[in-house]
Amino acid sequence: PYRLAYRVVRAVLGCYLRLAVEGTAHVPAGAALLVANHPSALDPVLIAAALPRRAVFMGAAEFLTWPVVGWVMRAYGVVPVRRGRVDAAAVREAVRVLRAGGLLVIFPEGRVAPSGGALRPGAGLLAAAAHVPVVPVAVVGSSRALPLGRYLPRPVPVRVCIGPPLPPPPDREAGERTVEEAMAWIRRTAASRPAEASPAQPPAGSA
Repeated sequence: PYRLAYRVVRAVLGCYLRLAVEGTAHVPAGAALLVANHPSALDPVLIAAALPRRAVFMGAAEFLTWPVVGWVMRAYGVVPVRRGRVDAAAVREAVRVLRAGGLLVIFPEGRVAPSGGALRPGAGLLAAAAHVPVVPVAVVGSSRALPLGRYLPRPVPVRVCIGPPLPPPPDREAGERTVEEAMAWIRRTAASRPAEASPAQPPAGSA
């Protein structure tokens, strides 16, 4: 299912949305926590197509019922999170994925936020608990391709920019700061140029 999903989604997005990807060399060969902005419900599909290797996504359990997003997330792998509570089972499964050497994608804003939103705690805990690097991923243009309330994407350019990894944090407090630093880079990247623009600069203090 993964190989089929990757080929189909990458081909469709590359033609229909003119998906551009940069920074794939920054994706580690081993475990890493990828943190991303979330301007559109299309973001998991875009990130899945952009990554050079398979990743598991942390996402709201209800997303699994979405026709396209749900199919892609199931094909790649998903840690379903029940909203409105501290989901200890989801945290344990996420840490297990990371300790096994996998890539885990998380949206620290918690929900679709076209203009950005407050970061929810927890991503830093995962990075610290599994002692893995944090990789920023900026999605640019997806809110124009599939804005809230729309069900079919528009054929507009979108870009996924992957930044250099930040070092594994030693504890949860440092982990939350690392996630904040990654999100700051993501927001600068997303705000500084359109989907068709030139490569982004690396996060300050990155390794």
